[in-house]
Amino acid sequence: MIETVKLTIRLSNFFKMSWKNKTVSLFLLAYIVIFSAYSLTNFPPLQVQNNVYGFTTDFINLIVLIFLFWMVQCSKLSKFAYTFSTLGLMLWSMGNTADLIDEIVIQPYWVSIYFEDLCRTSGMLLTSYGLFKTMRFVQSINNRLARELIIDDLTKVHNRRYFYQHAKDAQHSPYVILIVDIDHFKAINDEFGHDVGDVGDVVLKELATKYDNAFTHQNKFARLGGEEFGGYLPTNNMTQACDFSQQLIDLAHTINIQNSRHLTVSIGVAMQTPNEPLDKVMKRADQALYLAKKSGRDRFEIAP
Repeated sequence: MIETVKLTIRLSNFFKMSWKNKTVSLFLLAYIVIFSAYSLTNFPPLQVQNNVYGFTTDFINLIVLIFLFWMVQCSKLSKFAYTFSTLGLMLWSMGNTADLIDEIVIQPYWVSIYFEDLCRTSGMLLTSYGLFKTMRFVQSINNRLARELIIDDLTKVHNRRYFYQHAKDAQHSPYVILIVDIDHFKAINDEFGHDVGDVGDVVLKELATKYDNAFTHQNKFARLGGEEFGGYLPTNNMTQACDFSQQLIDLAHTINIQNSRHLTVSIGVAMQTPNEPLDKVMKRADQALYLAKKSGRDRFEIAP
């Protein structure tokens, strides 16, 4: 079962964090408390009522930064995205804390100019780069998931979902559908699979690789499920489709099963009739496959 992780920002997440996340979170909180307490007790006060607007906006900005910092700590990011985002938001929050306190007390010049501005500016730069790395991280995950959605896990060729979607979206009409099925596949597993490993899986992967290389240009190949594969040929030339089917049969003969015998396949061939939907073409190809099996296997049959 695939484990899913839900992003939440509850305070209880603190106890689920790694020691690294806990340390940086506590460091930022301790800095804000200690810096604020030190500044309020050691620097001359200002008339707060004269700086209500500035104090309010700086306070809101600090709360937003702390919230973003907490979101980063609760998220599962890549190493670089986490590092730059955490460091950037930490420095930005430190600078903003000094900016907030500056509305309440008279800070030394070096604190206002060097510490406050330097932390805030460097924090913005690091946070921006951390955001860039985060977007790259999210994009890489999106690309991987998009690929996994259309690729068969075992054979690494396209899967049934991709095959049907491509055939439905394709503009060429008519087209030819091939359904390829390995002959006596259960017998192969029963004879070899239990003693020497997953021979059936090895056969599936080897055949899929060879066939995938044979389907060039606009031809598409996919694993439909089990030991069954599908082929899409954007052509109305049945002679070409038959010649290609025979090539696939011959190509299967090049695969030796435990140096005992060569592999054979049966193929059902169906050409789309005018305005015929894909599911009906597939059904006719499947019926032709059944006829090829019934007629002795290691052959192809054309659907009427």
